[in-house]
Amino acid sequence: MNILLDSVPEIVGGLVVTGLAVVGGWLAKRRVARRNADAAVRRYTVLNLVDPTGQPFIHSTTYRAGSIVNLNLGTGQTERVRLTDALLPDGTYAAEAVDRY
Repeated sequence: MNILLDSVPEIVGGLVVTGLAVVGGWLAKRRVARRNADAAVRRYTVLNLVDPTGQPFIHSTTYRAGSIVNLNLGTGQTERVRLTDALLPDGTYAAEAVDRY
C-alpha cells in the first residue's frame, strides 16, 4: 500500500502532461483550421503566358502569396509559377514562371 501511495505524484504528473499535450494539439489544429477558413479566392494572371486562344492565362486559387503551384496548361504541358502580392491594373494578382528564367 505504501508503494501505491508513493507513486501517486508521478501518476498525477503524467496525467497532467498528457492533458496538456492533448489541449496543445487541439489548439494547434484549431489555429490551422481558422487560418484556412479566412482564405479568399484570388485570381492570378501568369506573366508572359497566354492560353491557346491568345488570352492571358488566369488562375484562381486560395494559396497564399509566395506559394509555388503547378499549372496544367491544357496542352499536356505544366508550368510552375510563384504567386505574388503584386496587384495588376485589371484587378488580378501577378504570378511569375519559376523555371523559365
